[in-house]
Amino acid sequence: MNRLSRAWHRVTEMIATDLSRMLPPYSWTAFSGVRGFVGYYGTRFWPTKHPAGEASVVNYDMTRMLYRNDGEIGLGAGFAKPIVDVTVNFLGMPNVLLDDEDETEFLNECIHDFWAPQLREMFTAAIRDSKVIVKLCWPDILDPLMTIDESEHGTLEIIPPDLVDIERDGKNKNIITRVIIHRRMNFVINLGDPTTGDAKTEVHDVLEIIDRETYGFFDQTTSSWLDSMAAPNRYGFVPVLEVFNEWDAALQGGQSDLETVIPFMQAFHDVLTQSLQAHRYHSTPKLKLKLSDVATFIKNNFPAAWDEEKATVIPQAEISLNGREVLFFTSEEDAEFLEARSVLGESRELLEFLIDCICIASQTPEWAFMRVDSGSANSDRNAQTVPLVKKVERKRNNMVEPVQMLCKMVLVARDLIPNRPQITWEVVRTDDEFVQMQAFQQLVMGLEVARTRGEISDETYMKSIRAFLPGMKAPEDEKKDIPPAPVIPALPPGPPAPGTPVTGAAQ
Repeated sequence: MNRLSRAWHRVTEMIATDLSRMLPPYSWTAFSGVRGFVGYYGTRFWPTKHPAGEASVVNYDMTRMLYRNDGEIGLGAGFAKPIVDVTVNFLGMPNVLLDDEDETEFLNECIHDFWAPQLREMFTAAIRDSKVIVKLCWPDILDPLMTIDESEHGTLEIIPPDLVDIERDGKNKNIITRVIIHRRMNFVINLGDPTTGDAKTEVHDVLEIIDRETYGFFDQTTSSWLDSMAAPNRYGFVPVLEVFNEWDAALQGGQSDLETVIPFMQAFHDVLTQSLQAHRYHSTPKLKLKLSDVATFIKNNFPAAWDEEKATVIPQAEISLNGREVLFFTSEEDAEFLEARSVLGESRELLEFLIDCICIASQTPEWAFMRVDSGSANSDRNAQTVPLVKKVERKRNNMVEPVQMLCKMVLVARDLIPNRPQITWEVVRTDDEFVQMQAFQQLVMGLEVARTRGEISDETYMKSIRAFLPGMKAPEDEKKDIPPAPVIPALPPGPPAPGTPVTGAAQ
């Protein structure tokens, strides 16, 4: 039995080694460097029908280096930050709507007043890294600076996905049963002498273990539990959310918006590097001398390099033009500076083409990179903005569920029913809002005519305009909330007009 197990281990080791050799090495130029295989399902001996990229994850270090522009392709990675930031800027902040007005106001306060910076960071990290971890937490009750509003609304903590291990329920993958967060904490080992400030501190690797009952902390450096930091989990759920960008079932994960752009950024870096090198070479002019007698020219202009006794040039003598504003030539001699033709003109066209490729691959208009042609028409800029608007709408639909989950978490934490709120967003562009209002006006005018003629009912009328008014209630509730029309009292009769005959009691 031991021989069989050792043989099987050897076979799997050989297969794993062969697979690692088949994979291309980490490289900026190879698309495979963006994703790596983590082996969720172990080594496969028999071929399966699973997609090839099912067990792959984005190389987080690479995407973050591109965003910071501190990697090897610094002359091309500058496009990464605008691609992410422009999308997040147009994404905006969501608004929630529930039937209960108090809960609606509370959730909107959470999003706009207490969670806004963390939500923006969540959008940025998810779009850049394809995935981000969000933890809903509350300030410590022993914090003297904690306010009542902060204790009720809570706050969000954004955690890199490579520091979190998530365990889900086998029957329902939406339920998180346990989360392990890898942290680094600084502990004071010895206070020492306060007057000299020689306190000794150590950095420990600590695991924060959260399940549905407790919050636990384990010090890996000392292999001991930190009982003083442990606390019960009174909420009954793990307040951690896994947010994906552009979820793909074939990958079983999210996608980074920088994946499709990396080859073009690499090409832009290479072309710009070569152009700068060529510019450095061609920017230095070369002196061309037309001499009939070299010895006489050196004797007249560079006497330090001329040996009078031997009547020849001193071997290995240095000839420098510094301080030689005037050179003496005979009538048949001449000198001029040669400037080689630069290749920057041809490189400019190639760089502009690569910028177009980056814009197409990232669905980002050129003006996001501060490349605006003053002679281009506004219609061209609007046409470039259309892909960005559609991209933002897709991102908003992708972020609806995470925002709803955070809202349900904070409702449950306040011992309320976890209602699923309706998420609305602001209009991406002001021009689109103007067009939308015009369409709404035309629709209302047409519906008014149809209702006046008895062709449609009031319910059909209200259902038709519901798409333009997300906060609209059911027809029955709207009728109850409509205030009655004000009663205008009748005015008393005025004085008779001039020339009117007065009869009866008026006489």
